[in-house]
Amino acid sequence: MRIGFDAKRAFKNFTGLGNYSRFILKSLSDNFPTNNYFLFTPANGRKSDEISIACKNPNQKIVLPTDFWKLPVLSGAWRSVFQGVKHLDNQLEIFHGLSNEIPFIKNKSTKYVVTVHDLLFCRYPEMFNPIDVQIYKLKMERSCKEADQVIAISQQTKEDLVNFLGIDRGKIRVVYQGYHENYNKEVGPEQLTKIKAKYNLPEKYLLFVSTIEKRKNVQLILKALKARSDWDLPLVVVGRATSYIHTLRSMVQEYGLQRKVIFLHNVAFDDLPAMYKMAHVFIYPSYFEGFGIPIIEAQRMGTPVITSTGSCFHEAGGDAALYGDPDDPDTLIEHIEALSREETRSNFIDRGYKNIARFDESIISRDIMKVYQEVLETCPAKAVLAT
Repeated sequence: MRIGFDAKRAFKNFTGLGNYSRFILKSLSDNFPTNNYFLFTPANGRKSDEISIACKNPNQKIVLPTDFWKLPVLSGAWRSVFQGVKHLDNQLEIFHGLSNEIPFIKNKSTKYVVTVHDLLFCRYPEMFNPIDVQIYKLKMERSCKEADQVIAISQQTKEDLVNFLGIDRGKIRVVYQGYHENYNKEVGPEQLTKIKAKYNLPEKYLLFVSTIEKRKNVQLILKALKARSDWDLPLVVVGRATSYIHTLRSMVQEYGLQRKVIFLHNVAFDDLPAMYKMAHVFIYPSYFEGFGIPIIEAQRMGTPVITSTGSCFHEAGGDAALYGDPDDPDTLIEHIEALSREETRSNFIDRGYKNIARFDESIISRDIMKVYQEVLETCPAKAVLAT
């Protein structure tokens, strides 16, 4: 099978969409090695082991703009508009838009699949420039309606596609995200000691990992720490800061938590597994997510999880997490105390290990390949599922 991908994010982004793109590209390349994979990108991006491992395998070919399309002002247009013409040159059977869109110009002999991650711009339009909201909505709606199949990364995203954009429910398949292979590596005592010293981490701590913005709701954890000033249990907040960091720092000052809250903004990706593993509890009190990948990262590293009710969180955490109202610090306090009891803690750690088996790359890559196969079955010439 000859499969093309919009791989821009895989080469340019080193957070959510980039991680997802590289995960899909690597897992398909590894688990279905007899296929030919074509990675369309406006630019090669910086040198990175992440890119080399996921995007430069023998069964993969990188497709870049040529001639005047290489110019910075035109490379974006090549991706959004002209790229589809190149699908005919490579005789693609499938083209997969990994990050919410497919090209405007399509090749009639190619089937198109698009992955949609979330519709935050519809749920929280106040977080975005109003013009951007309209652009995102138009591009996503067009891509979903013109694609042969839509993949949503959670049931929550599927429902949002139906409710906000009117996409046909029968056209949407849910295929979850997986965790990065870094979380399969052994993290031994020496590594833990090294990371603890590198970031000056306390002996026992609560952990939050994600972009630091209002929607992520770190403020709930601060309210809980204020209410339980007797706890000797500091909070480590890891993630890229936005302007909301100033509000959180003001809350830390107001609540007298200066010695109990540590903000870390430049944690190396490779250091995160150890940081999860050393945490007493991982707390993810976000109001809304497309999926919630940190939940399964924490569970993979044997750390119990507290997260929010609603949205997609139960889809990720299953019965292996504790859930609470994201506006209720009292419930959060009860959950932290419950997970401080050894029997409860061990129970949820064991549940976590069982839960993350659903997100193994072999399972997810197989689910993706089944989507491709079903799409191709609408063609006169049926493809055979590669193995």
